Amino acid sequence: MNFQNYYSKPIIRNAAEIPVDSVIEYYPEKSEACVDEQYFKCYEEPKHGDFVVYLNDEDIYHCSRKVFFERNEREPIK
Repeated sequence: MNFQNYYSKPIIRNAAEIPVDSVIEYYPEKSEACVDEQYFKCYEEPKHGDFVVYLNDEDIYHCSRKVFFERNEREPIK
């Protein structure tokens, strides 16, 4: 086998931070949570300050704050 370096395509993620005043409903048996009537996939309990990422109507998921900022940066203000 000949291993080579591959670069992933850049992607812009549409995400929202979970506000500190929101009620987080977590359903571990369904791997799902809800904040402000927005349901999303999650595999660990979401916390205030974490992010909900929207890729499309079928792909909305939780991302911890730590992981989110390891992999993303905010678009510069123009």
